Formats: sequence, structure tokens, C-alpha cells
Amino acid sequence: MRIRSLLAPAGLGAAALLAALATAPSAVGGGSTITVGPGNSYTPANTTVAQGTTVTWTFQGTHTTTSNQGFWNSRQQSSGSFPKTLPSAGRFPYHCTIHAGMNGSIVVPLRVTGGSAGSGLTLRWSASSAGSGRAFDVQFRRQGTTTWSPFRTNATSATGLFNPSGSGTYQLRARTSNTNAGKESGWSPVISKQIS
Repeated sequence: MRIRSLLAPAGLGAAALLAALATAPSAVGGGSTITVGPGNSYTPANTTVAQGTTVTWTFQGTHTTTSNQGFWNSRQQSSGSFPKTLPSAGRFPYHCTIHAGMNGSIVVPLRVTGGSAGSGLTLRWSASSAGSGRAFDVQFRRQGTTTWSPFRTNATSATGLFNPSGSGTYQLRARTSNTNAGKESGWSPVISKQIS
């Protein structure tokens, strides 16, 4: 009896942990859910996901989820869901075409690994190479400066080796272009990395 009463809370804790892990987005890919409505809002309105994550909007009212740069458009829905995989870095604002002021944003960060003067930094701005109508821009600057320099412009590859001539702290950012619409996502959050 005593053993059973001690194990019961442990079992409940493990079940709660497993349930939380099942609904949490993974570090690479995985999923994230945004509720559309009720009312004129997205919940959460702003979210950050890893490259390759599938974001699913679930509708609880008549709305749309429409990318400001034309990356996606759910069209009008009042129920059901709309999934969209976001493979590449950038800031992706979206809105409801029916309700003015109903806005959201998804941020997809640049991934950076490495950091030695000999090997440089491996930058990943997309989970896959650019498909038709897509391209990537990547910029860098030394920390403490204000001017951004191009590392890649209109790239179709997903990754590259950044190996500047000098050591120090560098800031990096990336965005995705919708070349069919002539528009770009916003820049991904700035990442600072030391090369020593």
C-alpha cells in the first residue's frame, strides 16, 4: 500500500512529462500549432520555430492566414486546419485578409556551428536547397560596426562555410526571398558568434 501510494505521483509526473514532450516542437523540424480565433486573434500571435518546422493553424472562426510576402495563403476557412512547412530563416509576418489588425509573425533563426579561426563557422539558412521561386540572402558584420556585408545573395544552396580573415565576434542574419512575388521575408534574429 505504501509503495503504491509513492509510485502513483511518480506515474502521474511521468505521464505529464510525456504529454508535454509530445506537444512540444522539436529542435529540428517537428511541429507548432497556432489557434485562429475565436475572436480576431492568432494564439500565439508571435512564435519562433526551427528550420523545417511545420506550423499548423487550427481555425475556430472565419479567418485566413496569409503571408505578407506571398509565401502562403490558407484562403478563408472557418474550421479545420492549414499546415505550412517553414524550411528557411527569416521573419514571416502574416495577417487575416478579412479582419484588419489581425496579425501574426513567425521567426525562423539562422543556425550556426563551429567557431575556430581554422574551421570558421558553418551557417545553415535552410533545411533544404531553395525550390522554385525561392532564394536566400545572408549578411554579416563585425560586432560594433553598423554596416552589413553580403555573404550570400540570391543563393539557392542551404548552407555555407563562413571563414573570415580575422578573428573576433561576428553578427549574422538571413532572409528568404519569394522571387515569384519580388518580396523578401524580414531578417532572422541577429546571431553573434566568436571566431578565435
